[in-house]
Amino acid sequence: MNTYSTKTMDSLSKPIMMRTVLIGLIFSVIVSLWGQYASAQMNYSYITRTQIPLCLLVPFLLLILFPNLLLRLKNTSNALTTSELITIFCMGLVASTVPDWGMVRYLISLIAAPGYFASPENQWVEHFYEFLPQWLVLSNDNGEVSDFFAGLPSGRSIPWHVWVLPLFWWMSAMGVLLLVGACLIVMLRKQWIEHERLRFPMGEVVLRLIEMDDDGSSIPRLYRNRIFQTGFLITFTIMVWNCVSFWEVLPRIPINPTVSLIIDPTFPPVNIRLAPYVLCFSFFVNLEILFSVWFFQLFRIIQTGMLNQFGISSPSTSIVPGGLVSIQFCGGLIMFVLWGAWMARDHLKQVFRHAFGRETKLRDEEELFSYRTAVFGLIAGVAYLIAWLYAIGFTLPIAVLFLFFLYVFYIGLARVIAEAGLIHLDLPINANTFTVGMVGSANMTGSTLTGLGLTNAFARNWRTFTMVGLAHVAWLREYIWPNRRMLVLWISMAFIVSVVTSLMYVIYSGYTQGADNLNINLTNTGILFYNLIINWMRNATRITEMEIIFLLSGAAINMLLVAGRVFFYWWPFNPIGFVIGASAPIMNFMFSIFLAWLIKFLLMRFGGVGLYRKTQPLFLGILVGYVLGVAVAYVVDSVWFPDSPHVIEIF
Repeated sequence: MNTYSTKTMDSLSKPIMMRTVLIGLIFSVIVSLWGQYASAQMNYSYITRTQIPLCLLVPFLLLILFPNLLLRLKNTSNALTTSELITIFCMGLVASTVPDWGMVRYLISLIAAPGYFASPENQWVEHFYEFLPQWLVLSNDNGEVSDFFAGLPSGRSIPWHVWVLPLFWWMSAMGVLLLVGACLIVMLRKQWIEHERLRFPMGEVVLRLIEMDDDGSSIPRLYRNRIFQTGFLITFTIMVWNCVSFWEVLPRIPINPTVSLIIDPTFPPVNIRLAPYVLCFSFFVNLEILFSVWFFQLFRIIQTGMLNQFGISSPSTSIVPGGLVSIQFCGGLIMFVLWGAWMARDHLKQVFRHAFGRETKLRDEEELFSYRTAVFGLIAGVAYLIAWLYAIGFTLPIAVLFLFFLYVFYIGLARVIAEAGLIHLDLPINANTFTVGMVGSANMTGSTLTGLGLTNAFARNWRTFTMVGLAHVAWLREYIWPNRRMLVLWISMAFIVSVVTSLMYVIYSGYTQGADNLNINLTNTGILFYNLIINWMRNATRITEMEIIFLLSGAAINMLLVAGRVFFYWWPFNPIGFVIGASAPIMNFMFSIFLAWLIKFLLMRFGGVGLYRKTQPLFLGILVGYVLGVAVAYVVDSVWFPDSPHVIEIF
């Protein structure tokens, strides 16, 4: 699908100037601030959830891409080049991993909740307060936390200083988590992109939106395409129509209908839900993957129903939400990652040899940074994380085991999205919960369980630390020719300014409005995380024999799927469909993925690849129309309905 030739890139690329970095940093602030503000004030939290979130795509189209097209009409020489646009997008992509669901909601909840919500009823003080590192949470000795949740009394100033110590230590760990992720991506990039030929469909969609033609035209071919314009006008018109319906003068046209089909009370419902954003990105996913995704959703529904009818279920303390079938899928995920590591073993050996100065055929000039930096950065980063976990209460063996599971899940999700490009994907399992289940809460100390509860800041986070964004940056860096090695510095700066912007906004809003009045639900999030520690301490949580059987069966099924692809050319199943079978977004948007598969299948069957390619602009037009429609809806809600926003067509 890549439409960029070497000639095109040569003609469009020139050294990245400081104006690009400055624009990228300002853009990163906008992405972070709007994502956090829209979530906290307007309840538009869904704009921060997907792997390429709307808090990134809306401002990128409105403030960067479309103004640049207008500039090309007047003065092509001053317009941003393709490389510069991709650089700005990469900086925005990394910045978008911070606001609300990206990171801030989890982090602020963990820092503030213990000092405000501890009570005789929940018994937090009696069970784990003695194990809480005071340098990671706020005390309420002078009312700092009460003022944050309830709002400052008149005449008092915001106590910024009390947040400095916990945020410093939290961000030191999170910064190293990202460093380790970046090192792993550098070590795996060549394996994924050059050896396994992963397509990065999400990145391909971005390139199609950004691409500039070298035929002398000011407006790219895509935006002149009548099919693109048709898809855009239809979708945008419907979105605007629905905005007008806020005043109840027109009937609303549902473009995101939701219906649940019940096969039998013992079977999970089949969700029939159309999400345009998911549909448009799914259209660019491999046909085999799309088929496998919806096929294994049917497999999940049928297997769960049959188990329910036979009365076979996991205990209430199950290590994976969703029961035995979800545990089975997680077994497939773990085997998927281990098999991928085995397939990459020769390449990784060469990477380590190269890092230690041995002679190899590898060259690392095209990487974000050198293999030596990656290997030694990985070793130093893991050492720091183990020390940090030990400092917050972990025993050393549990710290090592937890980090192993954490990066298995992180790498698994990054690898899946690199190949599949599914825009809305997370996992049902968290590394801390899985660690407790595998070892058994009765076999852990109170300080270890408390430390595992604190890791909810990043152990349940499937956007910021999973390396999905970093993997796509490493893939997109191919189109930033002159200054590739500087890209890692620029995205690091973008992450820092996004962290500062989002955190300062939430802290400021909490003290001026009261965090309980914000729409980011810090109260329930914090209570959920710390009650989890209580649950571990009170109940002997451990994986059961039945769960072990399903976990191992999932690993075996995954290997059968891999073997089928190797030995039978006609094999229709991709292991990815099984690996992500327990993902809640996949369950919710199964129909959108099925519809994308059906449309693509019919196009390929009756018109071949040519007809499919001709249809791509239609879905890109629908995507752009939907994104701009969300922007219009947000403006209408902000101006006319700030107290009761409609938040239409969410996913």
